[in-house]
Amino acid sequence: MLPEKKVENDIKKYLDYIGAYHVKIHGSAFMPAGTPDILACVKGVFVGIEVKKPKGGRVSELQKLKIKQIEQSGGIGIVANDVLVVQERFEREHLV
Repeated sequence: MLPEKKVENDIKKYLDYIGAYHVKIHGSAFMPAGTPDILACVKGVFVGIEVKKPKGGRVSELQKLKIKQIEQSGGIGIVANDVLVVQERFEREHLV
């Protein structure tokens, strides 16, 4: 399994475990460029998660902008190269 796919699967399993709604976003002509890989709702909070491989995953400027827009709108934007990044952020935000 590709490293990024493993991270994505670990995050989705964690979201299932905590009872969050989530959907995997597949890039296409119908999806705006830069949309995070996983969109979720956790205890009423909108979450966008951009998944990167553990080593060497690069976040594009457009992806950074989308994460910033989510944060400025009151949601949580995360760039995660490990499920622990998501878990730690949710703990800081008192979502678990």
